[in-house]
Amino acid sequence: MSGGYEVVVGDLQDAANTFHTESGIFKSIVPDPGPNPPSSGSGAFDGSLSAVVESIGLLHLQISADIESNSTKLQHAHDNYVHTEQSLNQLFSEISDPSKIK
Repeated sequence: MSGGYEVVVGDLQDAANTFHTESGIFKSIVPDPGPNPPSSGSGAFDGSLSAVVESIGLLHLQISADIESNSTKLQHAHDNYVHTEQSLNQLFSEISDPSKIK
């Protein structure tokens, strides 16, 4: 049972498409290979700052990949619901006309 929740197949497809689009937009916010950190005049500080900026860039790419992963999961959910609906319709058709049973 769905527990009172109604799944709308079209909404799943829309959500999958939106997540896919937004992951690309999010990824494009930070240019590849990322911004150059400013120079402070201190080599030690500049090295640390570069490491921090690089880490932020990598986290940004990971978040973009996670958004795309959610898009893929939503698409799979959509496809599963469509397949199940088609299978149920075929079953009902066969039950109502036993000569169609293969």
